[in-house]
Amino acid sequence: MSNSMPEFKRIQQAFANHIKSPEHVARPSDVDERHMAVYRDLFFKNIMSFLSGGFPVLAEIIGEERWQVIGRAFFSSHYNKTPYFLEISREFLSFLEHEYTPTTEDPAYLYELAHYEWLELFVDVEPEEKVAEATRGKESAELVFDNNCNISSTTPRMSPVVEGFLYQYPVHQISAENPSVETKETALIVFRKRDDDVGFAESNPFTLQLLSLLKEGGRTGAEAVTLLLSQRGLEGHQAAYNGGIKTLEHWLALGIIWEGR
Repeated sequence: MSNSMPEFKRIQQAFANHIKSPEHVARPSDVDERHMAVYRDLFFKNIMSFLSGGFPVLAEIIGEERWQVIGRAFFSSHYNKTPYFLEISREFLSFLEHEYTPTTEDPAYLYELAHYEWLELFVDVEPEEKVAEATRGKESAELVFDNNCNISSTTPRMSPVVEGFLYQYPVHQISAENPSVETKETALIVFRKRDDDVGFAESNPFTLQLLSLLKEGGRTGAEAVTLLLSQRGLEGHQAAYNGGIKTLEHWLALGIIWEGR
């Protein structure tokens, strides 16, 4: 600790260092153990409540003891880049990806399940500005969407919050009742529905690429499908084209696509 640090900051830093890592950093000598224990317990339990709320399936599968160990490692060693509570889940995911070394006690899908659970939270709480932009020009009292638009000839208006990922495990099927799953490439789309609920859809690598093209904007449904087929060496393949259009129509019905314009 720098000797040039003002005294009050030195005291604050010593206090915080002990709270973060009480097993390795001694308690400040001018604070008694009874009061220090209150702060240690308060801060750690607060962080764990956010983690357990953000990753409930992972926490249940791992078990309370192991979950506490991982939570303590995160609390003690990770440098959070944001003070916002809603960002704690994102910081924990970064910790698992870049700093945490899984042990044999951890399931092989630990990070992927955490990512899937984080994604659900992200889609649910992503700033409303995106939704406002997507619905601009509509009556706020009752949003009306055209489910019968010709999606091939119009430019799809996507859900304002939609993400697709390719996992190596069927993370959407993992639960406390089903914790043992085999490796299986699984493509999933998570999105904000028109009623603001979170929606999920199974996909595949081909349609994930189609989703990416649609998110770029500026293409009609037909143009996006045609470009994808060209990129895959399937240009002029009528059955594949029809399948792509059917996928867009299915996404329109689900709410991944909100309408065409």
